[in-house]
Amino acid sequence: HCGANHFCLGLLGWSGLDFPPNTPGATTLYSNIVVVNRLRRMMRAPRYAVSVPALLRSSASVRAASTLPAPQFAPVKFQKEDVEAVMKELPAFNFYEIKEPVPNPYQASTLDRSILLDPPSPVLAAPKTEFSKLENGLKIVSVDKQGLTARLGLHVSAGSRFETSANFGVSHMVSMMGYTSTAHLSHLRTVKTLEQLGAHGTATCTAGREEIVYKVDVMREFVPLVIPLMVGNVLFPRLLPWEVKAAHKKVKEAKEALDADAMVSELLHKAAYCNNTLGLSPFASERSMPYFTPETIRSFMLDHFAPERMVLVGVNVAHSELTKWAMRSFADYNAIPLKKRDEAKAVYTGGDLRMEGSSPFCHVALALESPAWGQAELASVTLLQSILGGGSATASGLGAGMTSRLNTQVVKQSPYVESCAAFNTSYSDTGLFGVYGVAQPDKAGDMCAAIAKCLTGMTSVSKDELAKAKAMLKGKLFRQLDDDCHLMQDLGTQVLLSGRYGSAADFAKAIDGVSEADVAAAAKKLLSSKPTVAAYGDTHTVPHYAAVEAALKA
Repeated sequence: HCGANHFCLGLLGWSGLDFPPNTPGATTLYSNIVVVNRLRRMMRAPRYAVSVPALLRSSASVRAASTLPAPQFAPVKFQKEDVEAVMKELPAFNFYEIKEPVPNPYQASTLDRSILLDPPSPVLAAPKTEFSKLENGLKIVSVDKQGLTARLGLHVSAGSRFETSANFGVSHMVSMMGYTSTAHLSHLRTVKTLEQLGAHGTATCTAGREEIVYKVDVMREFVPLVIPLMVGNVLFPRLLPWEVKAAHKKVKEAKEALDADAMVSELLHKAAYCNNTLGLSPFASERSMPYFTPETIRSFMLDHFAPERMVLVGVNVAHSELTKWAMRSFADYNAIPLKKRDEAKAVYTGGDLRMEGSSPFCHVALALESPAWGQAELASVTLLQSILGGGSATASGLGAGMTSRLNTQVVKQSPYVESCAAFNTSYSDTGLFGVYGVAQPDKAGDMCAAIAKCLTGMTSVSKDELAKAKAMLKGKLFRQLDDDCHLMQDLGTQVLLSGRYGSAADFAKAIDGVSEADVAAAAKKLLSSKPTVAAYGDTHTVPHYAAVEAALKA
């Protein structure tokens, strides 16, 4: 409510015990709840040492945001509501209740028989994307696919590219302090509440180069309990000194957890954007420890965590519920005011960076500068990615890229190449396009030569090859609609970076409009930029940067 007198108590150093003053009903809001017996866990796919990294496959969607109409955000006004009436809308929850195990009465029931005497008829509705905006500037986007599990994401326009020499690694520090003590809940109560809701395994905070994302997956009936908990992380975190100190050890653990794929991505960005913006690592280092303090984290959040720089996304949740509880989470507090910040443009430098590592293979990425998010030629570049495709020595079958150029011209031509794939990663003002390959160390030079030959051949694309690439790319776009997690991430990233959202149908239309001439022109523009080379593992046969540069100009 506009006349509220509470102002980010946690960020400004308020040191109360559990709840901010003058918040009637705060205790009830977080403690009157029912224990959830069904704990849902995310199933994780197995990882392989030579798998193509997810990051380098993540840009399959075309982001031609500049050609899309701006969505109409429905305004949401702050309202002063009766606390007792609000409490009645919350699902029942008892934080302290411990239930004794009881036999499952439906244990012998088969899935073809309903356990309900009068099963309700489904009310089907086509999913649609809805947009709203709170008075304080927070954007809210949702798609209700009527699933039972709600995917919630709070995207903040803050990341490592906004760091300075005085706070390198602070984005990573912010992510490590996610879901710790806030002005409403202690760290213990936050963790126990998420456990009771079955969301302790899905509540994450991840820092990237341009955004920090808080995510929670929860049964959709418990969305009213989770939204205030998520908002508390950005509105009034306590940042207690002992909790910050306890997180110090996580810095080393995070570095040690990086696999070869992640290391190549780090090296690639550092070389491509040397000493500027996107070249800054989203991971804190040992050098960051002296200023890994509550004051450093608080200062960064006060500079970047204004609601105008946030997007709240919900999948499998009613838009009215999402906006209502988001409004209630902010209504009694003055959020962080929007500050002007220096947004330096990313400067692509190109370059070469190598690191010896413990991997028995040689991991190499060759990259070129590609269009930024929203530029018209991005559709052509993404089709080039589909044409190059990828392959693996162990993968086969539908969707494995068996007929792609990289598979037929690189992987299948040498028994020493483990995997190879094209990638295109787009940011707000630049991008990286290239090929990532894994090979036996003695044959890394041959693999690099074959990759360079494939890249120079991009200027020649046949009509049939382009038609096949269009069909494959559109098929992937529409299949991704079934992945709620991908859909939530895509919604948040698009709206955060451009203020617009393009559906799969919009992007399919953009793909259909690309001609052979457009693809050839995009390829020539890519090849006109300086290359970037990143290598990790046993790199003794990776060719000199000058040799790679000459091969791409041939």
